Amino acid sequence: MSVTLTNANGRLLTFLLPHESYCVACGECTCTVQPGRGGQRLPSSLTLASGVTQEDVPEAVLSVPRVAASIRRVTSW
Repeated sequence: MSVTLTNANGRLLTFLLPHESYCVACGECTCTVQPGRGGQRLPSSLTLASGVTQEDVPEAVLSVPRVAASIRRVTSW
């Protein structure tokens, strides 16, 4: 299942998608590993420009604490 997110914040938003929440919810790892980092995972990210609506975002993004908090802030008005 997917969700649609709209950035009504008025500025660019970038969310890191941590392995511990996003990848676990996805059921697969979306992180990358760059040479010279000792095998350390680098999380993927989601960037939304101001006023942009992004469709077909994996539902797992809702498990990321910063994404969930941003949605709560907007919907609590």
